[in-house]
Amino acid sequence: MLKADSMTYSVTRLLLKATLSFALLLPITGCDAPLGPSSVEPANFWPEEPESLVLLGHDVSRGVLALVNDQLTDVPFLTGECMIGSGAAERIVAHRQGPDSLDGTADDDPFDTITELDEVGLVGEQTLNLLAEAAERLGLVPVLELEGVPFTEDEVQDTLLFANGASLDVLDVEAGLDIRAARSLTYGRPYQSLVEVAERPFVGPSALTAMKWFAPSWVDSLE
Repeated sequence: MLKADSMTYSVTRLLLKATLSFALLLPITGCDAPLGPSSVEPANFWPEEPESLVLLGHDVSRGVLALVNDQLTDVPFLTGECMIGSGAAERIVAHRQGPDSLDGTADDDPFDTITELDEVGLVGEQTLNLLAEAAERLGLVPVLELEGVPFTEDEVQDTLLFANGASLDVLDVEAGLDIRAARSLTYGRPYQSLVEVAERPFVGPSALTAMKWFAPSWVDSLE
């Protein structure tokens, strides 16, 4: 009887040891070990921008993009007026024009950001600075932003003249303003600043944008 009990005890011990050994081996052989914090490389959510980009403020960047995206900005203009290298000038124009090397066609690829411009071959810090200086000289850098609509110095003057002098029909029909905005503008005259124009009822981003684009031709028609 004692012998049988002893055998039962021995078998039980062997089973327990086998079970424990198997359990200890599970993290190694049965499943993948969990990755610790040091084993995972963090994603680079904030890639470094080119050093040259920090030299251009937001408004200056708008002026530079307006300059390089203008179809009249050709290689001679970039090398002469803007004083940048011919290699960079040729690449800027080629990028804007697209594969067919023509402006105003379906494959045009204008610059959307300063980063895109900075990535063009031979365009670096010096080129961007020269373009920024040219944009300021040419009056392309916005000096005022109203309702998210940027205005250069010339655009401020033209739009203010337009807001003060255009008839209701011109505002409504030709410039395409909402009739409520057009009437509001005529009722609030005269305006001393474009800020006063933007404060009129029903004059929001769409009205300001329409006025900004239509005003130069209207002002020219007065001469």
